[in-house]
Amino acid sequence: MRLVRSQWVHEYDPTIEDSYSVTRNVDGRPYVLSITDTAGQEEYRGLWSATTLNSDAFLLVYDITNPSSLETLDHFMDMINMEAEQRVEDNERLRQELGKKSGVRDVGQVGLPPPVKIIAGNKCDLKDNRVVTSRDGLEYARKHGCGFMETSARETVNIEETFARMTYPQGRGRETGE
Repeated sequence: MRLVRSQWVHEYDPTIEDSYSVTRNVDGRPYVLSITDTAGQEEYRGLWSATTLNSDAFLLVYDITNPSSLETLDHFMDMINMEAEQRVEDNERLRQELGKKSGVRDVGQVGLPPPVKIIAGNKCDLKDNRVVTSRDGLEYARKHGCGFMETSARETVNIEETFARMTYPQGRGRETGE
């Protein structure tokens, strides 16, 4: 809500799935972001995988005051990694087919790129209640090949920047979190 409507909602109301659209300029180029906000609760996980795995980018958010919220990301990361592996296989199959039909050996970049993945440690404004350190979040992100940011929806910290990283030429080059 902070990105889409410039609002901070005090009471968290988990949703099964909400969709939003917003346009942002990143490095002078307009990007239309189609955002699907899904619930992380276990009872909704089947719906998540069925509807979102073909996305271009994933923003996985945990609460820095709740260590189990970081651990919960493992399930989603596994699903995203399986989708990324499937894309590699599909792209290779497509390249082979195109090569056979056209007789060209190098058919270049074909198919879907791997999805951009960013881990966000939210509520960084609650420093006194922090349980998950920045280092822990960054190490988790690096272990899973993701970008990393710490954010605060309440204080509007790194909200625009996080989404900009997701759009930067296929998310490459600026996702290290350093």
